[in-house]
Amino acid sequence: MIESKYTYCIVSATDEDRQTLGTGIDEEPVSVFVQDGIGAVVHDCPSEAYDTDDRSQAETWVKQHNRTIERAANAFGTPLPMTFDTIFEDESSLRTFLVKHQSQIRSRLDVLAGTEEYGVRIYCEEDVLLKESDPVSDSPDSSDIGGMAYFDQKKREKQRRQEIAENTKSRFQSYFPRIESVVDEITEEDLERENDDRGRNVLTASCLVAEGEIDGLKQVLGDIDDEPGVEVVFTGPWHPYSFVGSLGSDAPSTDTHGT
Repeated sequence: MIESKYTYCIVSATDEDRQTLGTGIDEEPVSVFVQDGIGAVVHDCPSEAYDTDDRSQAETWVKQHNRTIERAANAFGTPLPMTFDTIFEDESSLRTFLVKHQSQIRSRLDVLAGTEEYGVRIYCEEDVLLKESDPVSDSPDSSDIGGMAYFDQKKREKQRRQEIAENTKSRFQSYFPRIESVVDEITEEDLERENDDRGRNVLTASCLVAEGEIDGLKQVLGDIDDEPGVEVVFTGPWHPYSFVGSLGSDAPSTDTHGT
């Protein structure tokens, strides 16, 4: 039977690095498949190995996936992490992928060497986002539902939503370049749609920072966090999942659980 190749990450490697890296998902033995100085950290598996409706099992697999990437990083330096459940049909398809993307892979490995990823989310209280606090009045009586009070209320609600949206955009346009100036790379992420007790999410981003060079980012985020009604959530460090580029989308994947 032809074995498929479950792929955890890609690293800089030589033929002498065809070593084992312990075990990965379901205690499968992990090795390094090397092609022209590029190594894929893999284990042999069936073509559709890791699909389950059992959340606990899925979480276990993802943890094993991430721990294997950690071991690869310790052995080879900053890796290009692959999405959970990235499976190549066979050794030949993996080799073809590495050859086809050789230049891009080398470039990204060079760029990402010695870097870490951090997550930033910034929240702002809604009343701070409003230029003038104008509480919406209580709903009108049903007897007045067709009256002017009802339409005035709807107008104020619409104006409030527009003002919050405009000031959310303004906050983003203020914060993003400040953060961008102190990191190597930054990618904008989707905002949370629902408010929570921290307020409205006005910026979510992933930041690439050189190891040991985090002080500038912490200073900027600290200044933002000191603003009235603003809260900054800062997470990391992680391996640079958000900065792999198009490799993750181009590689075959049956990902249903995320990383």
